[in-house]
Formats: sequence, structure tokens, C-alpha cells
Amino acid sequence: MHLADDSLSLAEADLAYSNDWFIRLRWIASAGVLAGALFVTTIPKTGIPSAPLWIIGTCILLYNLTFSLIARHARASGGSPSAYRRLAYAQMILDWLAITLLVQFTGGIVSPLTFFYVFHVVIACMFFTPKTSFAFTFLAIFSFTTIVVLEYFSILPHYPIIAWRNYRIYVYQDPLYVTTVWASFSITLIILTYLASGRSERLRHREAQVLALSETLKLNSAKLQALNDNARTVNSTLELSQVLNHLVTNTAHVMRVRACSIRLLDKTGKQLEPAAVYGLSQEYQGKGPIELAHSPLDREVLEGKVINIPDVRQSSLLQYPDWALQEGICSMVSAPLMGKSKLLGILRAYADDRDRFTSDDEAFLSAIAAQGSIAIENALAYQTIETLDATKGAFIRVFTHELRSPVSVIRSLLQTVLSGYTGEINPQQRDILDRAARRVDFLRKLIDDLLDLANGRAPQTSADLKAPVPLNGVLENVVKRFELPANEKGLTLEWHGDPPGGECLVWATVEGLDRIFNNLVSNAVKYTPQGGKVRVALNRAAKEAVVEVADTGIGIPAEAMPHLFEEFFRAPNARSIEREGTGLGLSIVRETVNNLGGRVSVQSEPGVGTCFTVTLPLAEAGS
Repeated sequence: MHLADDSLSLAEADLAYSNDWFIRLRWIASAGVLAGALFVTTIPKTGIPSAPLWIIGTCILLYNLTFSLIARHARASGGSPSAYRRLAYAQMILDWLAITLLVQFTGGIVSPLTFFYVFHVVIACMFFTPKTSFAFTFLAIFSFTTIVVLEYFSILPHYPIIAWRNYRIYVYQDPLYVTTVWASFSITLIILTYLASGRSERLRHREAQVLALSETLKLNSAKLQALNDNARTVNSTLELSQVLNHLVTNTAHVMRVRACSIRLLDKTGKQLEPAAVYGLSQEYQGKGPIELAHSPLDREVLEGKVINIPDVRQSSLLQYPDWALQEGICSMVSAPLMGKSKLLGILRAYADDRDRFTSDDEAFLSAIAAQGSIAIENALAYQTIETLDATKGAFIRVFTHELRSPVSVIRSLLQTVLSGYTGEINPQQRDILDRAARRVDFLRKLIDDLLDLANGRAPQTSADLKAPVPLNGVLENVVKRFELPANEKGLTLEWHGDPPGGECLVWATVEGLDRIFNNLVSNAVKYTPQGGKVRVALNRAAKEAVVEVADTGIGIPAEAMPHLFEEFFRAPNARSIEREGTGLGLSIVRETVNNLGGRVSVQSEPGVGTCFTVTLPLAEAGS
């Protein structure tokens, strides 16, 4: 039998199964009673009346059918333990009544059916507690005693099993016989109940121990799983709010408590501010600031202790005890969030019942707090790095903007002098001015690259400007831009921009895409010897656009590959061809591609060529 309700304990599940088994057995019993009625009807030598047996057998059949329907409904609807228990009570009482009537109509004290009482006593001990089992036993003794006494005083008629026997003295009215049989019957049922119920009670006690151990194992397994999940979360993200919200939610679920919260110390170290909350009302969260000067509980926790308050009503440690009682919080446990060099805050669990938290709960919350401390420190460190990076980017943008104007003025003045507008210059002066102009050009290129790099690292500055951009058009413009330099160098510049599916739209800015492919095509043309080939190709792959910029140039040495996208790095063979270079081009490419949600890879072989592959999500898939 399969029980629909998985919440039943082993004893309750056994009770439900026994109800079905008892019902199936009663079909046989009712058939036996009806068969007995038929036998009595056809055998004239017995004094047992057949009509009562027919009626009793039919009644057993009918109420068993009713019990069968009730049990089927209970299984279908996931019946509660109390429903199965009531069903068992009803079956036992009706069977007790049926047996009593059968005993009365089949000879009373000499009826062979009195043994059915023994059978039902055993069933009662299997179904119920010792107290209930004894109650049914004394009910059976009372029922049997009633029949014996009423027959003894001829208040009820006696139905002899064999009518033709002529008894000189009827045994059902023999005081010695009646007393002996009644005493034997009663003592047998009482002793049987004592033995059977005691054994059943020991089994129930063992079952309770097994269930308690099983529940403990299940809870410990859940706690280990929670620790594992928290460790994965800590290692998978550095987003502080995401980590903290996962910690409080997971902790509350595993500990099976109402709520959990994390409060962090503010910059002054005098107040605790809510960082993540699960299960508490907005009213309770907004009750007021947690000030260490007025909260003995939090001061003790921040000393490194795990504090368990079993009853909020009797604690003097809380700053807002009335708010806690109004929220329905009856007990709580708190653990410190301790960083490597300073205290960070407090992790706290709340429960609706008193004396809820055990020493195991304290140890578990302390372990969660240790994990949380690591996560908080990592996230705070990451935020600090992000802030420094943003500050550096902002500084670079302001600094380079401020440099761009005077450098442009210097370049214009040098060009004016070199063009002869200020008078004739001798060859030595021209050489000095040419070298100065080249250095100024390099400085302007460095400023432009620094600006591009800063913009590539600041997605927030261009997020609102992004839109679906036709990648085909951007690439075509970049290729046209380098047709003349390629022809002057004797290179073949190929453009393959007709991928299946037509135009490729990517979520980006035209400036960002131009920055990526201008750098890649510029390098390909610059470092490919005369007579070589540069190939730019656009293709589709699933929901992505794939751009390849390949050349037959000098290639990249293997030892330079790990450092290729680092700032200011230039491969040795590239420096030998062109001494001046910022080493920021590929860094700009990587930062801008990452900003657009794409990826860049490179394959190269010295003396054979290089192929850069840029993959960007299509706007149809990403938007």
C-alpha cells in the first residue's frame, strides 16, 4: 500500500496499513458469519437461531463496505493520522459489539466464538497505546460479563449449540463453571494485553528513537549541504548583497526558523545597519537604529560570543524587547561576523517558540557566520578595488582630456614652424623640430589610447548609449579606412562580410566597435610584410557574431602570448619593427569586448601569421 501523505510517522503509516489489512480480513469474517448462518439454517439439530446470524453477518458486511470507502478516501486525500486513528477506533468498537452479539447467539459462556475476543485484544495492542488497549480489554470483559450474568439470571435466553442434548443441569447457570470460565477469560485477556501492549510499547519507543536519529541525521545533512552551498556562493560571486541575501535565506530554511538577519557595523563602529533580512516585517526592520551603547546583547556578541536567548520575555539584553514580542519573536541566537582584522557585524536567527535553539544550532550559526565573514571581506575588498579602478579611470579621463588640448596646440605650433610661416629654418633646426613633432604625435596617440582604455573600462558611461548596431557596416568602414595603407605597402586586404542570415546586429556603440576593429586591422597591416595578406571575415555562429582578423605577418612568439593583452606590453618582434608604440591597443580591444559581453581569442605562429577572433552576442538574442 502506498500512502499519499509522506508526513506520517512509521507508527502512523503502520496504523493506516493495518486499517486496510483489518478491512480485508473483515471481508473473510463477514463471509464466515454468513456461512455459519447458512449452516445453522440447514442443520436442525442446533439450537442457534439463524436470523440473528444473518442480520449480524449482513451488518458486518455493510459497515465494512463503509470503512473501505472511508479508507480509500483517506488515502486519496492524504488522510491525517487522527483520521486513521478514528477509523481504527470505530472498527474496533463495532467489531466488539458484533462479537458480543455472536457470542450471545452461539451459546454465551460456552460459545466457541469467545476466542475472537482474544484475537481483537491482540489487534488493539498492535494499533493503540497500552492505556487504550487496556480500555478495550476491559470493555470486552464487561461485554462478556454482561452476557454471562444476564443468561445466568435468565434475563437473556440461552441458545444451546446442540439442541437435542438434555442437560440435567445447564452449565451456563452452574456457579462454579460460570465463575471458573469467567475468571479464566478475564485473566487471560488482562495478561495477554499486558504482554502484547508492553511489547508494542517497546517497539514504539524504539521507533521514536530511530525517528529522532533519522531527523537528526537529516538536519545535519541539511546543515552540511547549506555550508557547501554557502561556500559555492562565496566563491562564485563578489556581489555583497547577493551573498548576504543567500546566507540569511539559506540559514533560515536549514535551521527551520522564522527569520534571519545580518547587520554590519557602520563606519563609526557605534551602530549596526541592516545588510540582509529574511522573514521579518518592514515594521520590525524600521523600529530604529541598533546602537551598541543601548544594546547589551550586541555588545556581548561583538566580543566574540555566540549568545542564545531562550526566552525574549525574560531577557534584559535587548534594546527593543517590546518590538520583538510584538513581532512574535520568542527566542533568538546571535553569532559574530569576525573579519581577519576587525569585527564586521552580527548574524542572528529568530524563532516563534521559546527554548528553540540548541548548542548544535549555536555551532551551526557560528560556522555560517565564519563563512559569511569571508564573503563579506572578499566582497568589500572587491568593492574597494572597483572603486579604486573607477577612480583611476576617472582620473585618466580627466587627465588625458586636460593634456589633449595643450598637446594639440604644441603640435599645431610645430607644424606652423615646419611649414615656414615663421621664417626660414636650417636643416639642423628642421631635424630637431621633426623629432619633436614625432614625439608629440606619439604623445597624442598615447593620450587617445589611454582615453579609449578608460572608456572601455567604464561600461556605465556608455550603457545608455548602446543600441543595435549593424556590425557589417562598421567592419566595412574599417576595411575601407586601411585600403590605401595596405595598397601602399603592397598587401592584399580581403573583406568577407556576407554571412548567412544577412545583417548582423550587435548591442553596442559604433565608437566601441570601431575602436576594437581599428586596432586589430591596424596591427595586421602594420606587422604584415610586403606581399602578404590581411583577411577580415564576418560569420554567424548560433546567436553570436564571429569576426576574424587574420594576417600572414610576423606572428607572436609563444613566450609573449600570456602577456599579449596586458597594458603597455609589446612583443619583442613587434618592437624590432616599430620602436614607438603605446602597447595599449590590445588592452583596449579586450576591455571593450568584455564591456560588450563578448570575448576575444588569438592564434598565432611566428613567421606564419596571426588570427584574432572576436565573438559578440547578437542583439536579437541579447536584447
